[in-house]
Amino acid sequence: MTKPADRYAGIAVALHWVMALAILLMLASGFVMAFGDIGPSLKFRLYQWHKSLGVLVLVAAALRILLRLVLKAPALPGFMPAWEARAAKAGHLALYVLMVAMPVTGWIVVSASVFGLPTIVFGLFEWPHVPGIAGDAAVEGAAKGAHFWLALLMAVTIAGHIAAVIKHIVIDRENILARMWWGRGRTMP
Repeated sequence: MTKPADRYAGIAVALHWVMALAILLMLASGFVMAFGDIGPSLKFRLYQWHKSLGVLVLVAAALRILLRLVLKAPALPGFMPAWEARAAKAGHLALYVLMVAMPVTGWIVVSASVFGLPTIVFGLFEWPHVPGIAGDAAVEGAAKGAHFWLALLMAVTIAGHIAAVIKHIVIDRENILARMWWGRGRTMP
C-alpha cells in the first residue's frame, strides 16, 4: 500500500496530468503543423491553439517549480537501485528544463516573427510578445531550430519516463504510478 507520505500532493498530481495532456497535444499538433499536409486555414487555427497550450504549459511549469520548492517531493522508493534513482532524478530534471525551454523558445519564435500575430490565449486574453525582437529573422530562425530539437528531446524524454513507469509496474511489480495518482494506491499482486 502506498502511504500518503510516499505520494505527491494533490495539486502536484493535478498539474502533472494537465501538463502531460497539454504537452502530448502540443507535440502532436506541432508534428502536424510541421509535416502535415493541411490547408492554411486549419494550419492557422492549429498554430493559435498550439500557442495557447504553450502558454498554459509555461504557467503550469512555473507553478510546478514553485510547488517543488515549497512542498517536498516524496522520497524515491527504497526498492530502486542507486543508478535507477540517479536516472529518475536526471529524467525529472530534464522534464522540468524542457517544460520551460520549449514554451519559451516557442514564445520567442512568435515574438520575433515578421508577421507579428498576437497570441490570444484560448480566445480569452492576449499574451504579450517578448519585447525588442519583433521582425528579427535571425532570432526567429534560431528559436525555431531550438524549438524543433527540444520537441524531439521532449518526445524521447517522455518515452523514457513512460518506459520507466511500465518497467516498475510490469517487471518490478511495484505500483509506482500510485505516487502520481489520486486515491489510495495498492501493491501489485
